[in-house]
Amino acid sequence: MKQLLLICAVGALVGCGETSWVSDPSDPQNVILEKAIRKELRKPTGELTKADLEKVTGLGLFNLQLTDVKGLEKLTQLKWLELRNNQLTSVKGLEKLDQLTVLNLRHNPDLAKAQIDQLQKALPNCEIYSTPTK
Repeated sequence: MKQLLLICAVGALVGCGETSWVSDPSDPQNVILEKAIRKELRKPTGELTKADLEKVTGLGLFNLQLTDVKGLEKLTQLKWLELRNNQLTSVKGLEKLDQLTVLNLRHNPDLAKAQIDQLQKALPNCEIYSTPTK
């Protein structure tokens, strides 16, 4: 019993090898994002750890019909992010990417100016390109 408790305690301290990117093959957007991250990292297989995700400083996700940005907040070292020509309805989560200096949100017709303005306040050092229609 003591050994089991010790193993649990060490696992909690170390993080049990937890990955930062959890694949969800039933979510097409998750599959698209993982594929783009793997391409950027040149890591076609294996787990994507927190250390891996911290190596990603730029990501091009244009013309992919994405509707949300769920999961991108894990890419904490992103400096540029290309999200033009998608179907985004929300940018919630991007405000956590405080290293961003360039963000392209052009041609996402469902994004409102208020959403972009709020994001710009959260990321004052980021140049945000957008074409809100609302």
